[in-house]
Amino acid sequence: MDKQDKIVVFAGIIILIISTIGIIHHEKTYVTTEEVKKTSYTVSWIEKSNELTDSGFVTKNEEWGKEYTLEAKNGVIYEIEIILEWDDNLDFHGLIFPWNWTDLIEANVNIEEFDFSQSQQGYNRIEIKANMEKPNDFKMEAKNESEVWNVIKEKERSQVNCKVNLTIYPKPRFFDRGNDIKLHIIYHYCIPEIKAS
Repeated sequence: MDKQDKIVVFAGIIILIISTIGIIHHEKTYVTTEEVKKTSYTVSWIEKSNELTDSGFVTKNEEWGKEYTLEAKNGVIYEIEIILEWDDNLDFHGLIFPWNWTDLIEANVNIEEFDFSQSQQGYNRIEIKANMEKPNDFKMEAKNESEVWNVIKEKERSQVNCKVNLTIYPKPRFFDRGNDIKLHIIYHYCIPEIKAS
């Protein structure tokens, strides 16, 4: 290879190096420009409620239990109220004797997602309430709405399992077999509303 060929090869190598540096610099500038192009999003939480009802017959000396699935699509369930009502089928309260002949019912509620467990006894009505912290509105910068949804998913509590067990303690009357009960499960939740600004 003569001197002139060596100069041409050397010039080619220099051009190749300069071209590579230019491409790398352009890519960095492009990525930086893309990162700057973010949109400001505001996430507001809209409050909603739903209710499940159930009824049944609670017999003496036998536990009654069910599990209920509460759902709020893309939402955050933050409060659950369990209300149990019943009328004693054989209530002789105050008829002949002054003492209370009404049956006693014990309700036990477990909600694993809330880390909640509570028992309560009553004669005609039982109310049990479980709470979690409500989500707060927030603003964030993101490339697109999908990034915002990823953040919302971290806060999501869209399905909760509520276990209710009941036990009846009837007064010692031979013909008292149990009571009809009505159960209300009211749950409050928030769903996200996203607005770009």
